[in-house]
Amino acid sequence: MLQTEAASAGLLVVATALALIWANSPWGDSYEAFWHTELSFEVGSTGVAMDLRHWVNDGLMVFFFFLIGMEVRRELSMGELTERSRLSVPALGAIAGLAVPAGLYLAINAGGPGAQGWGIPMATDTAFVLGALALVGSRCPTQLRVFLLSLSVVDDIGALTVIAVFYSDDIDLLALGVAGLCVVAFALLTRLQVWRGPAYFAVGVVMWLAMHASGVHATIGGVVLGLLVSAYTPRRQEVESAGTLARAFRQAPDVALARRAKLSVERAISPNERIGALLVPWSGYVVVPVFALANAGVQFDTELLDRALTSPITVGVFVGLVVGKFVGIGLASTLAVRFGMGSLPPGVTLAAVWGGAALSGLGFTVSLFVADLAFDDAALREEAMVGVLAAGVVAAALGAVWFWALGRRSPQVARTGPRQLDPPVDPAVDHLRGRADAPLTLVEYGDVECPFCGRATGVVEELRHRFGDDLRYVFRHLPLPDVHPHAELAAEATEAAGAQGAFWTMHDRLFAHQDQLEADQLLDHAAALGLDLGRFAAELGSGAHAARVRADVVGAEASGVRGTPTFFVNGVGHDGPTTTEALAAALVASDPRGPGHGSLLPVTEPVAPARSSVALSPAAELPAISALPGERLAETPDDGASPRLSEAHIAVLRRVGRRQRTVRGQVLLRSGQAEFDFFAVLAGTVAVVEGPLDGGPDGGKRVVAVHGPGRFLGGLNMLAGQRPVRSLVAAEDGEVLVLSLEQLRAVFTRDRGLADVITRSFLLRRAMLIGQASGLRVVGDRRWPASTELRAQLAEDGVPHTWLDPAEDAAAARLLAEIGGEEATSPVVLTPDGRVLVEPTREELARFAGASRDLTTT
Repeated sequence: MLQTEAASAGLLVVATALALIWANSPWGDSYEAFWHTELSFEVGSTGVAMDLRHWVNDGLMVFFFFLIGMEVRRELSMGELTERSRLSVPALGAIAGLAVPAGLYLAINAGGPGAQGWGIPMATDTAFVLGALALVGSRCPTQLRVFLLSLSVVDDIGALTVIAVFYSDDIDLLALGVAGLCVVAFALLTRLQVWRGPAYFAVGVVMWLAMHASGVHATIGGVVLGLLVSAYTPRRQEVESAGTLARAFRQAPDVALARRAKLSVERAISPNERIGALLVPWSGYVVVPVFALANAGVQFDTELLDRALTSPITVGVFVGLVVGKFVGIGLASTLAVRFGMGSLPPGVTLAAVWGGAALSGLGFTVSLFVADLAFDDAALREEAMVGVLAAGVVAAALGAVWFWALGRRSPQVARTGPRQLDPPVDPAVDHLRGRADAPLTLVEYGDVECPFCGRATGVVEELRHRFGDDLRYVFRHLPLPDVHPHAELAAEATEAAGAQGAFWTMHDRLFAHQDQLEADQLLDHAAALGLDLGRFAAELGSGAHAARVRADVVGAEASGVRGTPTFFVNGVGHDGPTTTEALAAALVASDPRGPGHGSLLPVTEPVAPARSSVALSPAAELPAISALPGERLAETPDDGASPRLSEAHIAVLRRVGRRQRTVRGQVLLRSGQAEFDFFAVLAGTVAVVEGPLDGGPDGGKRVVAVHGPGRFLGGLNMLAGQRPVRSLVAAEDGEVLVLSLEQLRAVFTRDRGLADVITRSFLLRRAMLIGQASGLRVVGDRRWPASTELRAQLAEDGVPHTWLDPAEDAAAARLLAEIGGEEATSPVVLTPDGRVLVEPTREELARFAGASRDLTTT
């Protein structure tokens, strides 16, 4: 990427130099004559006629601005701007970098003929700046590029807004309406996932013609369409489908299979990235250089130089770009950091930000574009162009000198980029596989829900097989919650398992079941591994391990990691393919023992990832909390298990839920019903009732909890789509907010904070239920001889238990199958904390039964 940006910036410089040489050569008159050549396209009596320069500026540059719109959409959907907390400092810097240059220009040109050009020094040429950073190289921290990219997005939005609002005139509302309909058509094509180029091109052409006729500059239409091109991370289902179809095509080459495989590969990558990959080279290597060739050809005769030296336009543009950008971006960023309004990316210092601010005076492309819009007078336009060119040279020189001096003063700046692992591996903290003192180290930053990380587990196992005791493997967490909503909780689940000595078994299990990462499924995995289920659920619910995961994320940021999986080989970032051969070669090449020590042994047999069976968590029983007849039920104290939502969270739910008045005794939810809803209490109280509402003389009902305003009511089983096990009855007249399962899931997708609050409270409640569970559960056919023997033993020892016969209970049959006991002839025992005991000893049964009795009596 950096090489591409450097090459594009270099080509832009070459095109600018050619334009200047051509315009100032003996054939200089031909420069203006050529670009003023008229070119027209006519259909019948209508058509469009412009000179070549305007075809470049109004037509060809649409592709450049279309890519700007796509870049903004991509950064907002899946890039740096998905984490809004990171945006504050670059956003404030960008706003100041727009306002200060415009203010300085107006201070110099107020009331003069050049006042209309105040927008010229506002914009930064992102390609030039990033290209200059690539040329500066290791003297600037690589994460500065991320900061300036975030800044440039806000800068572009501001500059384009200025062009649309202040440099458009004689608005034709009818033509603008046609352009609006084209936007709607483009959006519909996107929503319908129609990705046939001709359809979009046709809509784009009609929109360009409408924008051209409307008086709003046509390039703004390109930006709007770019914003509509969807961006998302590669879709696991499509990636897997593409792999399956590719294998099928290899086995039986067929035209239909080839087409399906091609379409599946294309669908796996977002249209934004596919179109970008196609157009970025054309924009960088053709569109922008041609624009420079058409606009930078200023004839530097004595008269122009004399005018420029004293021209307020030239001075205003120069001061605005060189001084305004430097002071505006640098000062605003410094104040934002000093006053705690935001933070810089790891590895980026304020000194480096000031260097980036100096380079931001490179305002070439958009500045020349605005100059062409601002001035009809060729003389004024030339004066502005001299200021842009002079500012570009000085800004580039100032930035280069700044980073040279910074590198000499702080040599460590070159080491703060992403190529070095920060912090280094610490066997006392990190999760390691292999010898702690192994000479070779492979570190992976991964996301449990990331499909590419899932495939990388096979690569890691092959490498461990090849290198044996010479390799230690370290896994660090980098959950990406914006694209993988279950990743954070799953990462904490591995840490909660690690607290019980089972990090790697849980790690392997979750990667083998990446489609089973809901909160209730995490409990199932823990139960299958024989963990203390109550402790596991309580730690997940309380977020006990969140800080450990966040520490890994901070380390990833400090190391410059931007996606998963990312590998570090012996402390240095690996940029190449993440195949077994590529990583093995990197390990051998960087072996600290020198050449000849590492070995690249062939894999003798594939290493299959460990897969464990899934066991269901046992249901739990709560002790009764009886309410006295006729008494007003007091609200249950807040123990965190039924969350009390904030006003902000309630406001989020109000936007999707429906309000419902309640009357004392009204049944809101009946246990076991197939259709159910979730409830947030707005007024009054709601009782949670255990037992059938219509059973027995006393109904068999027990009130187990009473919840008042702000409480959210539901359960982890309901969140998983299972039927409710308790009923909800209005204890007082009041009002509730009703949400369906689909609505709640949609809210969770949009508001991860609210999802976290509710999910963790459900986990806390499950932990409490597990802790209060009584008795053992035995799964097995009563007719088995081993079952007869075990029943006699349990009766003799007085062990309370529940017998689940798979011949009578479908859930028991399913559970037995999932733990691999379809052919079993002996029963299995489920303990209150979720452990699965196969052929338990008498001592084990007594121990777990004793623990159960202790729980029920406390």
